[in-house]
Amino acid sequence: MALLVLPLIVALGVLHQTAWYPIGDQAQTELRLRDVGTRHTPLIGVFSARIGPAGSEGSHPGPLCFYAMWPVYRLFGATAWAMQAAAAALQILATGAILWIAHRRGGVALALGATAVLAMLVRAYGPTVMTEAWVPYLPLLWWLVFVLAVWSVCCGDLPLLPVAVFAGSLCAQAHIPYLGLTTGLAGLAVAVAFVRAHRRRRDPRAVLHFARWLLVAVVVAVAVWLPPLIDQLINSPGNLSVLWDSFRHPRATIGLRRGIEVLLIHLNPWRLMAKQLALTIRLPGHGAEQGTATGSLIPGVALLCVWATSVVVAWRLGHRSLLRLHAVLAMALALAAVSISHIFGLVWFWEVIWAWGITALMLLAVGWTVAALASRRLHGLGAAFAVIAGKGALVALAVLWTVLFTLDAIHVSVPDPGGPGPRLSSRLGAVVAPTVAALEEDSTPGGGRHGRYLVTWSDPIALGAQGWGLLNELERHGFHVGTFGQLRSVATPQRVIDPATITRVVHLAVGLDIQTWSVKPGGRMVAYLEPRSPKEQVEYRRLRLQVIDELRAAGLADLVPTVDQSVTYLAADPRLPASIYPKLVRMGDVGLPIAVFVSPARGRTDHPLDTAPLPPGEALS
Repeated sequence: MALLVLPLIVALGVLHQTAWYPIGDQAQTELRLRDVGTRHTPLIGVFSARIGPAGSEGSHPGPLCFYAMWPVYRLFGATAWAMQAAAAALQILATGAILWIAHRRGGVALALGATAVLAMLVRAYGPTVMTEAWVPYLPLLWWLVFVLAVWSVCCGDLPLLPVAVFAGSLCAQAHIPYLGLTTGLAGLAVAVAFVRAHRRRRDPRAVLHFARWLLVAVVVAVAVWLPPLIDQLINSPGNLSVLWDSFRHPRATIGLRRGIEVLLIHLNPWRLMAKQLALTIRLPGHGAEQGTATGSLIPGVALLCVWATSVVVAWRLGHRSLLRLHAVLAMALALAAVSISHIFGLVWFWEVIWAWGITALMLLAVGWTVAALASRRLHGLGAAFAVIAGKGALVALAVLWTVLFTLDAIHVSVPDPGGPGPRLSSRLGAVVAPTVAALEEDSTPGGGRHGRYLVTWSDPIALGAQGWGLLNELERHGFHVGTFGQLRSVATPQRVIDPATITRVVHLAVGLDIQTWSVKPGGRMVAYLEPRSPKEQVEYRRLRLQVIDELRAAGLADLVPTVDQSVTYLAADPRLPASIYPKLVRMGDVGLPIAVFVSPARGRTDHPLDTAPLPPGEALS
């Protein structure tokens, strides 16, 4: 446990030295994390553009990950770094649970095997993933806890039933792709437990033991799913209804064949060992690469063949516990293929990053099968030497992967989708301090700490990521901030501000919008940053003109306004010629100047946010 935790401690130490301003999804996560323990304690998860129809999107099922992170977050001062510490603490708890279950099932030898495999897996994920409070990342190790707990229940270890309920609920509530996976495996665990209890129904002690742990599991399930149920009862429609409607009326999906292909790509053990999880795919018609899933299917097929062989070997050995592990993994693979097949649009890496956990457990099962076979074939001194050598090899592998992970942790960087040069987070940080100072110094009526601030933004580069970051930072500094009702699902209802009560508008302008706001009556610029060098400014103007010319030449003049409205939306348009995409990527990397304006509300009730429509066929997260 100490070995596996060391790199995360190092990573947190390095991150503590770096100022970080959460943006986008991370800012939205911290807004909800800050609400825990207040009268606005979240009842559901974070907003998702992929759940429900456009305009009526829902959220991930539940808030359990917020509740689990909250104690550490508050303990360390409710700062941005505290959120990273809380995310790491959640992964550390999962690590301990994995090793405990492994030791419970197979003693020291299996615990060492789990340590080696886990050290390889977390090193492949990397220190940023293991310390980032992003919903696709938070359940990564708890997914392994859940699978191993289900296996334990199938082995008759009923005290692991509540553990399976908690771990599976955390995964399912945090990120919607886990919902089908955990539901299917949970059904297997409960069915096996009931069958075993029925067979031993004449033994009162066995029946009482089953009833006791079933009752504990039910209590845990009710406790962790009560918040989403409350949301369903007090809201119309409730988030569970939105989820159900989304499942009943799915969009066009990638299909089972493509789902199996994506799964096989993620069964590549070499990718896992070589830390090559950032797989790529080419966008349709663009000829450009993005962080999604592609690669050769051969290594995945090879691992499946090796694993199937190990299943046969375990069956011939009559190793019941090992056979049950293989059975659980077989069902996990089947559910994984079905789950992936229901993805629509592009298969982004975060939607299937959990599949690497299945690969890791398959490697553990294969290694255990080999060890079991060797113990049957060897005798005397040969068997004793094999046991010592095997344990020594596992320790050596665990130390090797941990050393490599620690070296990576020394160079960890804060999560930030910005390109080369100044990042989006640091750019936001450059304007936060002067904005806070300007608001505090405003002694006129409606200003200062007693003001009610509507935070708005326009963002042609990053889908409003810095706008959410500014809202989060101003709230961190104690200002009463909010947004319009159109964003209530993202910002949470309590942050919707009544237009009649607004005293100031705080607007984050990016690019050409700075000129628009500079001439508005009553407004004043309180912060400004030009992150580009003179050479980069010339480059951006040149690329912009080239993109506009190429769009007109391609008969896509209707897309020309989008060049200044949203580079991201334009890049996702399926009609975009392949030659334009690299230019848009470079424009996003270079970026634009940003400024913050403060103006009187003047009783305005219009919606000043940038509301460019989503590109056809793809709801961007």
